[in-house]
Amino acid sequence: MDGISSRKLTWGICIVGIAIAIISFFFLPEIIPVHFAGNGVADDFGNKIEIFLMPILLLTVTILSGIKSIKYVLMHSKTWLTVGQYNLMIDCVLGIILIAEIFMIYASFV
Repeated sequence: MDGISSRKLTWGICIVGIAIAIISFFFLPEIIPVHFAGNGVADDFGNKIEIFLMPILLLTVTILSGIKSIKYVLMHSKTWLTVGQYNLMIDCVLGIILIAEIFMIYASFV
């Protein structure tokens, strides 16, 4: 239970996202897809520097989720959350953002 209640996984996901963006930046083409339609086809493109928008979002969510006042509001709403449930919820959100980042990188090469 200590693994779920600690924020190590949260920061780990954030660091992995930042590392993936930095490493892939050197291999990406100049124009990358940044928005996808419902069928998975890219419909908007941008400069490769925009790959850093996802790690910025990861870092923002990670930092904001650690602020005690935000954490208190989310944990003491109508449904009470334990620390483990709260961290798991944040980790799932970060995981979805990380998957979106990986999909953007993958779509750049296809």
